[in-house]
Amino acid sequence: MSQLHPLLQAYVDQVGQQVKAREIRQEIKEEISEHLYELWESIRSDEVDDEAAARLAVAQMGASEEIAKGLNRVHKPRIPWGMLAFLGLMLPLALLVMYAVQLGYQAGDGLFVRQAVYIAGGLGLMFFISRIHHQRLYRYSWMIYGLSAALFGAAHLWSPQINGIRGYIIGGISIKLLCPYLFIIAAAGLLSRVEKNEGYGKVLGKITLLGVLPLLLFASIPSFPSLLLYAATFSFMLAISRYVRPWAAAYLAFVTAAFLLPMLLSERGHDRLLGYLLRHRDPEGDGYLYRQIDEAVQSAGWSGHGFGSPMQSLPYIHSDHIFTYLVYSMGWTFGILVSILILFFIIQLVSMFKSVKDPYGKMLISGLGALFVIQFLWSLGMSMGLLPLSAVPFPFLSYGGSQLLVQLAAIGLIYSVYRRKDMLRLKDGIPNS
Repeated sequence: MSQLHPLLQAYVDQVGQQVKAREIRQEIKEEISEHLYELWESIRSDEVDDEAAARLAVAQMGASEEIAKGLNRVHKPRIPWGMLAFLGLMLPLALLVMYAVQLGYQAGDGLFVRQAVYIAGGLGLMFFISRIHHQRLYRYSWMIYGLSAALFGAAHLWSPQINGIRGYIIGGISIKLLCPYLFIIAAAGLLSRVEKNEGYGKVLGKITLLGVLPLLLFASIPSFPSLLLYAATFSFMLAISRYVRPWAAAYLAFVTAAFLLPMLLSERGHDRLLGYLLRHRDPEGDGYLYRQIDEAVQSAGWSGHGFGSPMQSLPYIHSDHIFTYLVYSMGWTFGILVSILILFFIIQLVSMFKSVKDPYGKMLISGLGALFVIQFLWSLGMSMGLLPLSAVPFPFLSYGGSQLLVQLAAIGLIYSVYRRKDMLRLKDGIPNS
């Protein structure tokens, strides 16, 4: 397109100055410029001089204030009120149950204050990330993938072993909590780049790098909960991507054969599985925790044993068994409330996924959302004694600084996608007020 006539450029600038969505202001100006130029050329073809044609083109477009008003209405930033409502209920409830733990669990001094600080910091991080255009991450997908892999190398070089696990690096960052999210963000960008007629070799290579290598890195720590969480989430992303679904089925079969079955058939895995399935056979050994969980949730009733009731039979109440303690001390009334909140959260994720048209944004919501949902369902199942115990924190409810920061940062990224869902290039002309 040639340079615009000065009258047309002045009109474009007037509209642009009134557009509130700064992220797409330049794109809107370019779109209006193209539309005006075509209109101007059409009028000039009727042997009208340049300036008269420019005035007629501007007159046909309408007042700049009205055009800007229509653009602001259509391209207004969206606020995920449902997601914010979920956090507005879940996070105060997390503080409430943490205060109950502090009252009833002698090792819990200061938990409430520290958790409040973590939540405040996490919310600040969430709103900061929500203002960053998620598309900026798209071009750095491979870089994010490389950073995630490099963190494992740093952990092996500098992280001390804690109970046989190298889960931390410098600064107390837990890579077993952080890296599943980073790998999912990287995978979202790379799975949304599906070329036409992509050959089997290229597809297999991409799945190997995105789906298999991260599992080997998680196994090297080792952190099998993180491995299984990532494998389940990645298989879901494969199933909804543009790849055919048999790839997802083949990937799950590989994970089962290469990781899950060997883990279950190992001596420790075998004992833990029998402890879960036959908890009454070894009530003081591998079945002990399951029997304590059963007793806690079955004896709670609707009102529980009382706010802050001590419960010494389960270790690490504040992190590993927080939902069990919530039901035990505050009753099934609060347990059902949390379950309803989780269902509401899932419904919000589905609604946001459907409303977003950007392929990369949809993949981000599906990947991060699936990671949250799997953790919620797994944690609920463990807390009720319905699933084998594992080191999977209850999102937003369990105690922990790094995990809350990572989780709320992920919510911030989902917020960023939804916030810009209507901030798209104009394809159907200029909206009127």
